[in-house]
Amino acid sequence: FSDINTNVHRVRMTVPSSVADSGAAYYALGELYLFRQQANGQIGENMADWGDAAKVHVSDSFSTPPLWDAEYLHDRVSGLGVPLSEEMAGGEDLMVVWNADDPLSTSVELLLDLGRVRPIGRIQLWPSEAPHEMAIQLFGFPEQMLLELSADSEFESVKAIRINNTGEMMHYDNLLNVICDAYKARYIRLTFRGLREYNGGLIFGLGEIVVSEIGEVWSQNCKVTAKGIPPPYSDQLSRLVDGYSRYRRILPESEWIRGLAQRRPLDRRLVVVERELEVARDTWAALKLRASIWGGGLIGFALLGAMGLQRLQRRKVLKRLRHRITRDLHDEVGSSLGGLSLTAGELEEMAGDGVMKRELGELSLMAREACASLREVVWVTDQDTIHLPSLIEKMVERAERVFRGGKVMADISPDMPDVEVSLSCKRHLIMFFREAIHNCARHAEAQTVRISIRILDKRLLELSIQDDGQGFDRSEIKRGLGLDSMKERAEELRGVLDLQSVPGEGTLVKLKLPLNALSLEPIMAYKTSN
Repeated sequence: FSDINTNVHRVRMTVPSSVADSGAAYYALGELYLFRQQANGQIGENMADWGDAAKVHVSDSFSTPPLWDAEYLHDRVSGLGVPLSEEMAGGEDLMVVWNADDPLSTSVELLLDLGRVRPIGRIQLWPSEAPHEMAIQLFGFPEQMLLELSADSEFESVKAIRINNTGEMMHYDNLLNVICDAYKARYIRLTFRGLREYNGGLIFGLGEIVVSEIGEVWSQNCKVTAKGIPPPYSDQLSRLVDGYSRYRRILPESEWIRGLAQRRPLDRRLVVVERELEVARDTWAALKLRASIWGGGLIGFALLGAMGLQRLQRRKVLKRLRHRITRDLHDEVGSSLGGLSLTAGELEEMAGDGVMKRELGELSLMAREACASLREVVWVTDQDTIHLPSLIEKMVERAERVFRGGKVMADISPDMPDVEVSLSCKRHLIMFFREAIHNCARHAEAQTVRISIRILDKRLLELSIQDDGQGFDRSEIKRGLGLDSMKERAEELRGVLDLQSVPGEGTLVKLKLPLNALSLEPIMAYKTSN
């Protein structure tokens, strides 16, 4: 509601009474989301699941668990799933498996150090995802938990919360939500008992631990130590506070709900396409039935001709539908992203130095990257085959769109062969190039980017990207540069990655790969190929 310019303390939803033919009528909700508006006008937290922060009353209801109860309106369980991004982006869950030679443990203790005393309103525990896409809920999640909060490391003054049966509080593999009433603490100790068994051994699985107060997350990348787990797993404890679960980024609920709403028009169009395909199948079935009644060789010959004509017509219809959907996507979403980028750029120029200017610059960069990605999606969808010269042209075009305000110099070899590029190799090349350009635009603070694409010995493709930015020390690689992802993509492409960077002198990223690998499928099942 953008036109309510006042603070409110209560929200009432009234459903008009109605009576069905049977003499009774029912009205039900699955989940209630009550987002507060922050001082800067942005949508903030969902207050409906913050304990007593927002109380929900229902005037007329009947409780029939597990079908429905008034408490289900704010239990974070809905048909929408959990707030995770759609794209796969790394971020593995912690899954501890005790081998036969490991010392067995009756409990696991995790200790989080937030760095300083903070008010803790809520602690969320994400269950890990079962391996091999097995439909096992709460896989590896322990049955009992003792949560202790303290301002001192010795836990002399402590707030303790004990949960004897975690399964009763976690329906359908959702989150374990513990309200802490803004208790001030620095150290959080979680003691888990009742470890589960799998294949005759003990396991302990956890996706993420989110410690927060309204509008703030305190646990991101905090220090985590553990007792009771085999030593090799100590290096994996950072997975519990990396902001990812099940290989996806954890989203704020407001951003997640907004994304679902933006996806609805596309889902509706897909439903229309599926209905048209179903009508075409039904029509074809009717034609086959008539042909079987009339029979004969002549009818059989006509049937074969009709099959070919129907298939050709269906391909034309699907091609027109695909073209129309991609063009609508480009016109509607592309124009919105372009307007967002233009507005953010204008506001960035108007803003003075400081946090606002940096945030607006970040927003403008994100909008330009999204707009460039959308253009690539539309281009790929319109192509039956993708050839190397066209792909290089699109990559240079992306650099020019994203690296606004700087100079892009492209040196493309004139003897570029017209090699067909497989869809998976196309994706890896674009994602590799996008990550490199992204680092130039966001991290390097470069003024000039030189892109060179050459053919070596008529068998190797060399792609180099060099900037005049601030560079970095290879021994102190910062998290977020995506270098591991670039290395894995290079290996999938059967190529070699060479990274050179000197602080204050810029960075050179060079990728060499055989030309004949462009038409082949990747050599590994790397996650981003999905």
